[in-house]
Amino acid sequence: MVSLLLGVDVGGSKTAVAVSDASGRVLFSARGPGGSTDVLGDAGCLDVVVGVLARAGAPTGGYAAAALAVAGVDQPDEEASLTALVRERGLAGAAGSHLAVVNDLFAVLRSAADHDAAGARGVAVIAGTGTNAVGLDGGRTVRFLSLGAVSGDWGGGADLGVAALGAACRAEDGRGPATALVAAVREQYGTATATEAVLALDRGLAPAGSERHLAPAVLAAADAGDPVAVGLVRRLAGEVADFAAASAARLGHPLHELPVVLGGGLLHARTPRLVAEVRAALLARDPQVADTSIRYTDVAPVVGSLLLAFDLLVAAGSLPASALPEPAQLAAQLEGVAPREPRPRPWGAGPRPSGVARG
Repeated sequence: MVSLLLGVDVGGSKTAVAVSDASGRVLFSARGPGGSTDVLGDAGCLDVVVGVLARAGAPTGGYAAAALAVAGVDQPDEEASLTALVRERGLAGAAGSHLAVVNDLFAVLRSAADHDAAGARGVAVIAGTGTNAVGLDGGRTVRFLSLGAVSGDWGGGADLGVAALGAACRAEDGRGPATALVAAVREQYGTATATEAVLALDRGLAPAGSERHLAPAVLAAADAGDPVAVGLVRRLAGEVADFAAASAARLGHPLHELPVVLGGGLLHARTPRLVAEVRAALLARDPQVADTSIRYTDVAPVVGSLLLAFDLLVAAGSLPASALPEPAQLAAQLEGVAPREPRPRPWGAGPRPSGVARG
């Protein structure tokens, strides 16, 4: 019986799975809805993972090595809790199987950081639904609480969306400067004014969390030179640089000595203004940071998860390090085996809730 390896990437807005054999041949791959433990809890998260595996036609248990990189699993005790449940449900086989449950940032880092026999070395910063970072240097690890505003985090899609709504309202009522974000809010919510969009959110007439869908509009407006959007993108870049600099300092290194891997939906898009602002912010923290040490993920994070599963076999002596597949080798196979997923419709594209005007 062929030993199968499982890589899982669980984010706030999507869950991806990839299954391969020990030779690196990807057999199954699929994407599904978000499964963050912050939202669904451990059991709900695993329900989503199993559902996506079933959608892919892949086994839902018994893997020789499995690595789950999960948004919301930010602390060691949270990793231990989810690990116990994964074992209980049999996702990883019992005897002789290997399992790692980590924060989703470790998959991002594994996909593009320096990696040798001692493990990964570098800093990974993610800006997607939320923001977070990790740093690794051999056996040393640094983490952040990543609990949102209460732990000082800012810069995820929801934060940009809320900021866009606020800027649009301020522009409409005269408290703030004119901005293209007014039109972006009206288009997103199908309302005549930004005020109506905010009222729809406040009164529960628009889906909770829909503000995060405004984030791409903020990035686009910044690329077009809108001063308000540029200010928001610059703030996001500063947050990314602060995470990176703090990670390096806590590992005992100047920032320029470590690769900085950038991932998550906002950073992965590589929009021109955000790329430029992130580079400027990193250089402001350490003028010796080289462009070659600023790395954007070129592969889906689930590739990093699958590589973490391979690492488990290498560490156990079941696979030689020379047999580790390259990230690009795995990524090239994913599209060919993954079923297509429907794209979500933005709110406002269909019938609107009663009482909300369409522009």
